[in-house]
Amino acid sequence: MTVSSRNSGANPVPLIAIGVLWSILPGLIWSQPTPAAGNAHRPSFNESFAEGALRLEFNWLGSAATGAVSLQQIYSEPVWPEHPGLVVPEHALGRTQLLVFDAATGTLICRRRFDTLFGEYLTTTPAREGVQRGYEFTVRIPRPLKPVRLQLEMRDGHHRWTTLFERELDPQDHHIRSESNEAGDIVFDLQSAGEPRESVDLVFLSEGYQADEEAEFRADVARMSEYLFSQAPYSELRNEFSIRGVFRPSAESGVDEPVKGSFRNTALNSSFSIFDLDRYLLVEDSHNMHRMAAQVPYDCIVVLVNSKTYGGGAICLDYCVTTTGHPLSPLVFVHEFGHAFAYLADEYIGDVAYNDMYPEGIEPVEPNITRELDPAKIKWRSLLTPGVTLPTPSLPVRKAAKQQIVGAFEGGGYVERGMYRPEQECWMGSLRQEEGFCAVCREAIRRMVLLHCGK
Repeated sequence: MTVSSRNSGANPVPLIAIGVLWSILPGLIWSQPTPAAGNAHRPSFNESFAEGALRLEFNWLGSAATGAVSLQQIYSEPVWPEHPGLVVPEHALGRTQLLVFDAATGTLICRRRFDTLFGEYLTTTPAREGVQRGYEFTVRIPRPLKPVRLQLEMRDGHHRWTTLFERELDPQDHHIRSESNEAGDIVFDLQSAGEPRESVDLVFLSEGYQADEEAEFRADVARMSEYLFSQAPYSELRNEFSIRGVFRPSAESGVDEPVKGSFRNTALNSSFSIFDLDRYLLVEDSHNMHRMAAQVPYDCIVVLVNSKTYGGGAICLDYCVTTTGHPLSPLVFVHEFGHAFAYLADEYIGDVAYNDMYPEGIEPVEPNITRELDPAKIKWRSLLTPGVTLPTPSLPVRKAAKQQIVGAFEGGGYVERGMYRPEQECWMGSLRQEEGFCAVCREAIRRMVLLHCGK
């Protein structure tokens, strides 16, 4: 059951707009269907969009039972960094999507798919008990030439979409902030692959580094980048990446660690203990983080946290975070970047705050976990080891590492039974140095890189 309260109109004032309110009866989660996206011929990128981008800053408040989305502010950016072929991606990744329709014709001209921290919160016990919390999220779209209609949707674990927010937007609206994106930070290039629309653009942001620790941050950017490019498939695709860093000094070194009663005044206010998981580290100040990143072209954000504590985190198709001072930090980085960039699922079991992230009987959209055991239908059927048994019996770890069998090993996506992963060992499941990514994860990463480069 959905109760709607919408703001509409061609040029609402002010920019802050409250989205659709929802109310969910037990067992009827996100039951409102997605409206048709329009079947009109889609115009070319240059027919729909001008140079530049719009950065939309949203707030999301509520619990699993009720909530609302508001659009707080819109900023203009000088560059749209993605390949035009990704403006309406064909992949089914992401639990949230922003649809952009031509207001006059109803034609879908842009679709941005991503995850949000609030979306994760909805699966936690406090959210299901009615505890309301608010989280920020940020979405960028190419700058439209004409008025458009925005439609924000989220799908549940059963792949049912509901509309959370709608409004029309005139790109000439004088409330859109067109101020400079420069913030006085130190910006530097590590390597360049050419035009942003034909490369993967990564930006590394500093967190918890004081003014006299700039050299340490630069060294950490170089070290993490080199480790990434030492691993397949990134080692084969290095020339497709541009790497930039943005250094903003923090008042104090380190990061918030609530379980230790330790808090630091840092540039992005990152924190461990997200959802009360000690090792889960994220940036809740999404607006500030994206404003910092907007000083350069970027496809994905990497936040490097100046700490020796083990941990990290990621919001898929948005950003990832890792500490830099732990011996396993480079491995944590490549794992979390797998989430943020290629929408890879965790392949381990349990030890999370989520409930029913992957409902029984429903096929996940992530490329590296499945509930399917039919070799003719399983999503990585082209990579299966010939003659492999499905489900695939486990082997001793060392023997499994040597054989690299691609099959369907039970356990993954935090689920012990009825969920399967491609190989017994993979960096999306554990962080043993010798493992690397499985064949399915390598192919998913490679495909995402080539999509960003228009290849």
